[in-house]
Amino acid sequence: MKKFLTFILFAVLVVFTACELKDPTQPEITTITKDQLALNKVVFIGNSLTAGFQSGGLAEDFQVNSFPALIARQMGKSEHFEQPLIGNPGISSTPGVGVLDFNSATGAIAPRGTYTNPLALLKNATLARPYDNLGIPGANLNQGLNATGAASAGNNPFFDLILRNPNFANMTQVEQAKILNPTLVVAWLGNNDVLGAALAGGDLTRITPIANFQADYTKLIQELGKIRDGNVGIVLLNIPYVTDIPYVNILDGAIYKEPVPGIGLSPVPVVFDATSQPVDFDPGAGELYLPLITAETGSTIKHVLLPFIGEYRANGLGIPDSAAIANLLISLGTPQAVAAAQAQATVQGMIAQGLTPSGIPIPDSLTITAAEETALLQAVGGFNQIISGIAAAAGIPVVDANAKLTELNQSGIDGFSGRFVFLDPANTAFSLDGVHPNSAGYAIIANEIIKKLNSLSADISIPLVNADDFRGQYTGAQMSNFSVEAANQAKAIFVQ
Repeated sequence: MKKFLTFILFAVLVVFTACELKDPTQPEITTITKDQLALNKVVFIGNSLTAGFQSGGLAEDFQVNSFPALIARQMGKSEHFEQPLIGNPGISSTPGVGVLDFNSATGAIAPRGTYTNPLALLKNATLARPYDNLGIPGANLNQGLNATGAASAGNNPFFDLILRNPNFANMTQVEQAKILNPTLVVAWLGNNDVLGAALAGGDLTRITPIANFQADYTKLIQELGKIRDGNVGIVLLNIPYVTDIPYVNILDGAIYKEPVPGIGLSPVPVVFDATSQPVDFDPGAGELYLPLITAETGSTIKHVLLPFIGEYRANGLGIPDSAAIANLLISLGTPQAVAAAQAQATVQGMIAQGLTPSGIPIPDSLTITAAEETALLQAVGGFNQIISGIAAAAGIPVVDANAKLTELNQSGIDGFSGRFVFLDPANTAFSLDGVHPNSAGYAIIANEIIKKLNSLSADISIPLVNADDFRGQYTGAQMSNFSVEAANQAKAIFVQ
């Protein structure tokens, strides 16, 4: 551990005193020699979180606030810190469609625009070396080790954009990081080995087997440890719970009610209004909430996913029709004839309020059951045990991203919350896709890494990012329209 601290201290001090962040508006093609890189090179590897992915895609105005870019600034603004900057309208996980934008005049969330050739948007495509930020959206752990382009990464186009092979001898993300000969590597891989399962509604077949993860993470540390003959500083981040993101938890609690309070029924997702408040359908002094109808049965529905909201508003997905309402009333002891009449009256009332009682169940791709949630949490826990165990054996520090996201959800961090933009537009730390941080969220991540670096030695004192500089990214009109297409765009890269 002492040897590791010596070299990480050297890496940080050299970068902190020697560099200045390149102005992304002034393109420059520069070939940096190996000797120069060894003196001041910090490299970041990972997935969309490392890449600075926001609101469903990559765009330069997002990337300049990626946590690697923010850390580079705080370390002294390295003039040679390079990212694969993407011009407008940005490149999303939906081919030909730009990143999501918030229209403050209308309150709508929709794609920024369209494009035909993604390579034409890569502003520094001719950089004669790999990028310092090698984060690749959609990359899982195995792909970070083995994929050299889209063809070997499930046709994920971001691999071609960022690795730019065959220009670099068909090297992987990790191999490109190695040839930069960095003195410090920040690695955050593993999130996508479980995230896709959550975004697909608890499809547990998308979780990487624990033995595979163990083997791949062991190899990752072995490969990084070869840099500079082992004289390299490494910082790792663990994996947050995939249920702690607005895409999954946006409706948790808000639309859950006992259908008839006080008789022992469990809270379930119920019909709600335009403000996401449960609707009481009892015309008298009591309370009656209509459960949403779901395709999954046999286990409690714990989460209803973000794209459901667009389908609910547009098509009435999950809203019970008269037959479903009558069956509920009969199960509660209402005579059949009375139940049928009350059901018809309730349907007419819903229509008058702008709701569509479709009678179409919410598909299992848009819900996560209690059993599925347990499996997702266990997978994350197992992966994090592997990360902590391997890191401890190698004397490598780990940033506890899992604990920080839990804190963000439970109590907030520096006045920022983990709530979706609909619910907290001024203070949310999440972007418009409900999965990735916004600029403030990335500032929070950058600060956690900086704190970890500063804690390693009294000689390291990197200033923190002022997250307040990014507060209010979505101020303006109330969010009112999140289209089905926009919601699905948020998960496209993870769920093919």
